[in-house]
Amino acid sequence: MDMNNMQFGWQYSPEQKFVFKPKLARGERSTGGGLWFVALIPLFGIVMESFAVDKYSGAVLWLSVIFLMFFGCHADLKHADDLDDAARQSLKKAVWIPPLYLYRRDKLRGAGKTKSIVLLILIVAAIFSNGFIQGLTVNENSLKERLENTPVSVMNFKTSDDEKTVGKMLEGWFDDGKYECECTHSGDIYELVYSGKRDGKPAKVTVNVEHDGFVFKDITAEGITIGGEELKDDELKDMQKEIFLGDEAKEEEGSEAAEEDDDSVVESEEK
Repeated sequence: MDMNNMQFGWQYSPEQKFVFKPKLARGERSTGGGLWFVALIPLFGIVMESFAVDKYSGAVLWLSVIFLMFFGCHADLKHADDLDDAARQSLKKAVWIPPLYLYRRDKLRGAGKTKSIVLLILIVAAIFSNGFIQGLTVNENSLKERLENTPVSVMNFKTSDDEKTVGKMLEGWFDDGKYECECTHSGDIYELVYSGKRDGKPAKVTVNVEHDGFVFKDITAEGITIGGEELKDDELKDMQKEIFLGDEAKEEEGSEAAEEDDDSVVESEEK
């Protein structure tokens, strides 16, 4: 018995407590782990997509995912010393189809079909859930409903109440909760104009949404017109807060006024 080609293992046996197992061949030790790495790569893309901030970083992410799957299959084939020429040629043709490669590789190893099935499921999930495919569903009609169900906190209004959505706040501001929405699209910018009546006067509220085909980059409240008069500067900002924050706008004004009073007191004491 060649003691240099043996590895010591702790296994329980009724006859003995210590047994010797043959040392694994080169490349065999990490085969299962390496193939599982390939199978789970799409899951990595799905998780990391939340950190992509635009279509360019999204494209880099998913191209990296595709490259890693091909690279993982190629690296496994390169270091698979236990294959004969026929098996190697069969796997070489499947390298560019990772699920098929995992299926054939595990079949040769007698390891079942689990990895190839997991990879196939994750690829389908990644295809239908990634931002580029979801971006195809963004249009003038679908965006109206999406925006109305969006919390106003996304528009940089300070509120912890996620129940305050754009649609609910607009209903509370327009007379009788009635308004119409018109959406136009130019480049990455969607302009939604909500029109109705406020205190009996014609009113319009404009919201801009920026979507680059992969992710929503910005949602901002823009112009407001009441009775044919366009609000500007502080008057515009105050009205935006009144629309999208409701009662919280008054509380915010009160806290800001209190802070200003505190600052003035501190300055007078310093003098």
